[in-house]
Amino acid sequence: MLVRARRTTASLCIALLALNMVACAHIEREDAQTVIQPSGVSVPMEKIVGVTLKGGREIRFDNNSRPVVRGDSLQAQVGRQPLAIPVSDLHQVWVQSIDKTRTALVVVVGVILVGMISSLASTDIGGP
Repeated sequence: MLVRARRTTASLCIALLALNMVACAHIEREDAQTVIQPSGVSVPMEKIVGVTLKGGREIRFDNNSRPVVRGDSLQAQVGRQPLAIPVSDLHQVWVQSIDKTRTALVVVVGVILVGMISSLASTDIGGP
């Protein structure tokens, strides 16, 4: 009985890890002029996670950083230190967004897998 429970738990963990590997969030590199407006960042429900400068340098912001446009510069944190980048130096802005269709599909497949695994675990395959 304990062996079956361990096998079931392992199968469930593998299924959940496989679903976790399917990325529901993705990062798109967009032209800075279309994302950054003079009044601020106009990216609803999405997060700026980094930038590419006109010189080719790439800067990834800290995960907990909330980039904002103040005046003529984009302000964020890199390595827990504040960083201000002139908007005129930006070439691309990296925008992270959630793919709602993929997320819904992953949730449905996950529920089906969990249901199948739990029903298999509860089925008596025969034996002593």
